[in-house]
Amino acid sequence: MKLLWRFLMTISLTTIVMLTTHAQDVANPNGYVQVYDVVSVSKLEQNKYDQFTYENDTVIVNYMFWASRGKMQVKIENKLSVPIYINWSQSSFTIEGVEIPMSPYVEKLNDKEFKVYEKYKAMDPTLTDMDYEWKKQTHTGQPQKEKDQIIEILSKSTYTKGNYYLVPLSGLVLDTNATCIVDKHSTIKNQKAFVYVKEYSQTDSPIQFSCKLIVSTDKSFTSKSSHISQNFYVSKISEMDAKHFRGKKVSQTPEGYLIYKFPERKSSRFYIEIDRRNSVDFNKGVRRPK
Repeated sequence: MKLLWRFLMTISLTTIVMLTTHAQDVANPNGYVQVYDVVSVSKLEQNKYDQFTYENDTVIVNYMFWASRGKMQVKIENKLSVPIYINWSQSSFTIEGVEIPMSPYVEKLNDKEFKVYEKYKAMDPTLTDMDYEWKKQTHTGQPQKEKDQIIEILSKSTYTKGNYYLVPLSGLVLDTNATCIVDKHSTIKNQKAFVYVKEYSQTDSPIQFSCKLIVSTDKSFTSKSSHISQNFYVSKISEMDAKHFRGKKVSQTPEGYLIYKFPERKSSRFYIEIDRRNSVDFNKGVRRPK
């Protein structure tokens, strides 16, 4: 019952987060935002939604990252005429050189793994993930903690999972020698936007991560399973004022929340709002008009 109560609280908090997200605004319009561009090491193709896409005879896997702090989101589509199964306990997410299960038993993590898990675990899982967790927690009897967490994807169906962030809560601090690009401000008339840009190679990228999926047509995973591994890294960070980042107003929700264009938005990118004291402007002693 205690576990179920905690899950219900998670759903409530997630609903609040989703409603806030639907307002389509930044938390501090007078603050700063960093935008991170992600590159696929294996040079995966991107679909019309800018999602990196992997395909074989069994599945289509789309990788998408756009969210505050980034999200390691994977959407798996079953191409077969029979169900397939994903073992989330054996599938993994690797960041800072540490590999942790996509659905870990937290009590089994070692100190290093637990530290990374706590640093990057997302507070708002995807809806399909929430549905799976709901069924698991409300199932009769106690959850079977010693069994791997395996989900079924029916024929021609999809499943989306995203339970890890890609950047620490504070973001990164760019060097003051980052290239400054002067652009027309996307929101404020007759004002310039100053965008600081730092590009990286795979070797010197500050954020490198990977995702490994364990897939099988055998629910027990006793027969051969396939391993799908993809590596990514941040190739560019762009820092700008929040109003330039969010762009012009384009609409509003029925509740009256304004919706902005967000011209930087792409599935192969993510963003984070940073503390003003971590901005290049602050560290260079520059004051910009608000």
